[in-house]
Amino acid sequence: MVTLAPAAAGNWRDITRVKAAETQREWVADAAYYLCLSAYDGLWRSYAVQDDDGAVVGHVMWAVDTDDGSHWIGGLVIDAERQGQGLGRATVRTLLDLWEREEPSLSRTAYREAALSVAPENEGALGLYRSLGFVETGEQEDDEVVLRRPRS
Repeated sequence: MVTLAPAAAGNWRDITRVKAAETQREWVADAAYYLCLSAYDGLWRSYAVQDDDGAVVGHVMWAVDTDDGSHWIGGLVIDAERQGQGLGRATVRTLLDLWEREEPSLSRTAYREAALSVAPENEGALGLYRSLGFVETGEQEDDEVVLRRPRS
């Protein structure tokens, strides 16, 4: 349902046009922020989320925690006009499949666990991640709860 393409010269402008729904903007930054974080922080890798027609419909980024080797998902934004179509779920599944198939060549660290953090009041995101097998761990990252999912 979706493909992931690394952020690059040919798609970064399309990624910056991705806007979260108004009700999500307290929890989700602009995609341009996530692109900058990936470009200048040296940790995160940004990807365009593309639909079956190749149109950019979202953004997601990921990184490997150097302390425990967990693969973190961050900056998942599906454009407001395309929400409610299962694209967020498909994005997470596609990223997990990518790690399952291509690790450790992508990160030089064998994939063993996925992790992410969510604002505790973001019930929609929590429901999505729980339905995909993520479990709250009791950990916190800034003001967010951490969820983890072991490799299947």
